[in-house]
Amino acid sequence: MSMTNVLVLDMMKEKNVVMLNVPSPEAFAKVHIPGSYNVPWGTDSKVFAKKVEQYFGRDKFFITHCSNVSCMAGPSAAKALKEIGLRAEDYPGGIEE
Repeated sequence: MSMTNVLVLDMMKEKNVVMLNVPSPEAFAKVHIPGSYNVPWGTDSKVFAKKVEQYFGRDKFFITHCSNVSCMAGPSAAKALKEIGLRAEDYPGGIEE
């Protein structure tokens, strides 16, 4: 599935969808998509994925995003979540879009 800004905005209205902003807390404080949560990507994919699971549970659909299409934290975060069996997709346009 390719995430577009219209699709993301529609999906964010659903209760079971969580928008994850994965850059640093400092970057999140400067600018973020309204309604998104900040869970920084960090350096360990397993720690990140388990933290998301602890915060939100296993029954949500996660949309990860970073600053823009050149930032690889968003796709890496979605991949890490999928590896532990969570449903996730990256929104490549991120903050910039």
